Amino acid sequence: MHIKIEKPLIESILSNIMGFTEKKDNTQITSHILLEADEELTIKATDKEIGIKLSTKCKILKKGKITLNAKKINNIVKALKNKEIEIISENEKITIIQDTSVYKLISFDPNQFPEFPTTDNLEKIDIKIDEFQDAIKKIYPVIDTNNPKYELNGALFDLKEKSNFVSTDTRRLALYYSNAKAKENKIIVPKRSIAEIKRIIRDDMKIFYDETYLILKNKNIFFFTKLINGKFPTYEKIIPKNLIYKLKIDKNEFLSHLKQISIVSTEVKITIRKDKIEFESISEESMQAKTSFDYNCDIEEFTFAVNSRYIIDFLTVIDKEDFILGLNEPNIPFILNSENFLTIVMPLNI
Repeated sequence: MHIKIEKPLIESILSNIMGFTEKKDNTQITSHILLEADEELTIKATDKEIGIKLSTKCKILKKGKITLNAKKINNIVKALKNKEIEIISENEKITIIQDTSVYKLISFDPNQFPEFPTTDNLEKIDIKIDEFQDAIKKIYPVIDTNNPKYELNGALFDLKEKSNFVSTDTRRLALYYSNAKAKENKIIVPKRSIAEIKRIIRDDMKIFYDETYLILKNKNIFFFTKLINGKFPTYEKIIPKNLIYKLKIDKNEFLSHLKQISIVSTEVKITIRKDKIEFESISEESMQAKTSFDYNCDIEEFTFAVNSRYIIDFLTVIDKEDFILGLNEPNIPFILNSENFLTIVMPLNI
């Protein structure tokens, strides 16, 4: 293989694929990326759980394919000047040249690089990309991390005629009602994969799935992730059927006062009165904080406590200037709702 490629182009590609490689064990071929020069240049990276393929135009002087240690080639490219780089392979030896700078690297057998799945025989999720982006942005903060129940370390795509996107960290549950259409199925997508999707998604991508993989692709990008094999909690049972109080509240006003208290303590006591909403820190330490704003409602007095981050996460991802706070009793879950997105939160005991 023999190619010439501009530094900014390959540097951009490498920055997008480094997160897909094996970093702990350089003896594994998955610590390498695969470069394949044919009609265009394609670069693949995978750790077998998640993978990406990017395609681009460059000067292809000789077709072929090679592997390169991802970390080494990334560091080399960063160190070179902002101009054309030449990559030549001969007998499993790779030479990288720019002016008087010459690097020689060893390659693995490119034929041993892991195969990528295809979209053959996969089902398609029919959804507008901006709606999909909105869904994963809103449920992402609620996906758990390092939970012993592995299925909670991902988001549920409850696929059907009108699909739902769901996540939980056991203290709260996020639910996005979408217009996505798909063959009925429930798949669990790892949190790490959701984070990568947020980064690489494009407006013209198509989304496919089966029992094993979720795939997003367009002309230049192919992304896949293995799904989590498990049973997600029956989230519908957690949603309150009725609410005693439904309060429409200004988002920015509520968020501003909540953030003021969270400087001192993440645990906040909130009291709703007829004429105002009060916020007070819950802390055994010497520091305390209180604040309030005017608000008119029909409640004599309702007090509950909560981890402020749960409400802040919700308020910072919604688009409307107001939201609905749904309440029943102080010690049972309450609802935060904005249009087709809601979060159910377990209060703290006080």
